[in-house]
Amino acid sequence: MLFYERAADILGRLERRQGSVKSMTVGNHYLKPEEKRKMYALLCETLKHASALSIVIERSGLLQAENIEARLALVLTHDLLFTRGGLQHTGADPKLNLAIRKHKNRLTSELERLKAELGAESNADLVPAHLRDAASIFRYVRVNLLVTSVDAIVKAFQDDRYRLVDLSQAEGRSMHQVLAVKSRVFARDPHLADLLVFPPGTDLHAHPLFVNGSVVLQDKASCMPAHVVQPTPGSVALDACAAPGNKTSHMASLMKNRGRIFAFDMDQRRLETLVELTGNAKCKIITAQCMNFLDVDPLDPSYADVEYALLDPSCSGSGIVNRQDALVDSYISIVNHAGAGGDESRSTEARARNLAEFQTSIVLHAMRFPGVKRISYSTCSVHAEENEGVVARVLQSQSEFGLAGADQVIPTWHRRGLETAGLTKEQAACVVRTMPEDGTNGFFVAGFVRQQPADIANTKQQLAELRASRLKEEEARPKSAAYAGNALDAAAGNAKKAKNPPQAKKQKQPREPRQPRVETPKQVKGDVNSSAPAKREPPPMVVASGAVTKSKAKGKKKPKRRVSLAVTQL
Repeated sequence: MLFYERAADILGRLERRQGSVKSMTVGNHYLKPEEKRKMYALLCETLKHASALSIVIERSGLLQAENIEARLALVLTHDLLFTRGGLQHTGADPKLNLAIRKHKNRLTSELERLKAELGAESNADLVPAHLRDAASIFRYVRVNLLVTSVDAIVKAFQDDRYRLVDLSQAEGRSMHQVLAVKSRVFARDPHLADLLVFPPGTDLHAHPLFVNGSVVLQDKASCMPAHVVQPTPGSVALDACAAPGNKTSHMASLMKNRGRIFAFDMDQRRLETLVELTGNAKCKIITAQCMNFLDVDPLDPSYADVEYALLDPSCSGSGIVNRQDALVDSYISIVNHAGAGGDESRSTEARARNLAEFQTSIVLHAMRFPGVKRISYSTCSVHAEENEGVVARVLQSQSEFGLAGADQVIPTWHRRGLETAGLTKEQAACVVRTMPEDGTNGFFVAGFVRQQPADIANTKQQLAELRASRLKEEEARPKSAAYAGNALDAAAGNAKKAKNPPQAKKQKQPREPRQPRVETPKQVKGDVNSSAPAKREPPPMVVASGAVTKSKAKGKKKPKRRVSLAVTQL
């Protein structure tokens, strides 16, 4: 596939939310190394200017004149009008380039007309205001303590002609003044010991320290949950919604690769991304399982030693301003603009309510693990319903856990929670909020600590009720649907083998006797569980090395099977 056609294909995948800009460019194994940065830059800039470009293309009549697809026109028009060198020749279709160049005068005329209408002095002024906010977000670099130290990384950047500045000696100047855009300076973060801060827009994706896994490019706000949950070296922790894996690897870094981390995610491809990212970060204690965290049995002996739980469930993403997700969301809103009307705000409110219910269930489920003593809950949302509202509902729903004190939740951070949604002033002071004006994404973090011993009998009753409700859901499904058993029962070892519904026809037995294949809903592609053992085997597990492993039936050796780690999501 040629360069611009591939860029248009990636735009289509972004529309369908099949991955992120970074994972489909920088992390794309099918792109040549020299193409990755070009593709990444092209897509980011095209997404930033998608609104203006779409208007220019429509007014020029380019789509009708050349009969080309809209996404392809976007990337071609961007390079024709917005880059100094114009359309690139390497890996491009010369006939298509020639056809687009014929319309340059008309496209340029429509661009100048649009700038005059909007009062834009430059092309940069055409970027929507909510995307320009990204210019205020610093570049944060987390030091991977598994392979190096903060002091060593500081010296390495100094050797690379970056100047270290002391923010405590800023003499009244703001961080944005000290770490000015395009300046070759950096600083130690004043709140998180393993974090360095660079000016906004600093590109370190090709820096050797990032390439070799010595540092991780991770926003400051998303580094807070691991510091709030505070897992100790040698302990056992879990990450409930783990992919793509930066927070998981951060826990491993704080644990010094000693102990064990269970990482759960129900998306196989995202889990494979986690395997690759944590492998690059030299993590050796992560066991990744492809399953829904709500289907994990807290009373399974496998998780008896889990003491720490990091919870970062799906959210509205309303606080994101600098990640490429914001560019994608903006682009999708342009594509879907027609017919949105006034229903958008109502649907947003309804989605926030549904998300809050799901988020609450995630926290309460983590609290059912009898050994868990500390939990962090976080979102990249600014909506109180997903943040303080969830915390309030969790506190009202149980008595075993309370909020961690403010002195245990990033104590030096200034912005705390809102006294709303059922939280008192004292409780709101125990949670953390971040906003774009703080130089980072909008984020929320709360910590819970166990105050009473686990009530095993009550947990068993709750799990029985959950199983009963799931069984009802299964029975309510169409009779033709395949029934593979409940994941909670499978994790507990109560289901000895999967069953087909009574109405389904029995499969013909093979000529040579052998055990039937039973595929679990969450299994890794190509992996098969055997029904010969008395107990069902646990779900397939992806370990940090990239190998897919299963428990072995007695008397039989099963070789490890490996999966291709093509990165499609991040």
